[in-house]
Amino acid sequence: MADKQKILIVDDDENIAELISLYLTKECFDTCMVHNGEEALLKFHSFTPDLILLDLMLPGIDGYHVCREIRRESQTPIIML
Repeated sequence: MADKQKILIVDDDENIAELISLYLTKECFDTCMVHNGEEALLKFHSFTPDLILLDLMLPGIDGYHVCREIRRESQTPIIML
């Protein structure tokens, strides 16, 4: 059996992140949720996602900065919300 595709959900609105995670889990994706830019950068390295759903307006480090940091070392697809 193939491994599940992993999706990192980065959104400061916990209700939205939970809803997205619920739908993706139902479709057999492995998800991980974080709620700020600092957590996103840390979790990116430990979770190694196949896709990132990234909110632009985050507390601390915003989504644009998170995207730039990830792009310095990876070509993981990012969907910016």
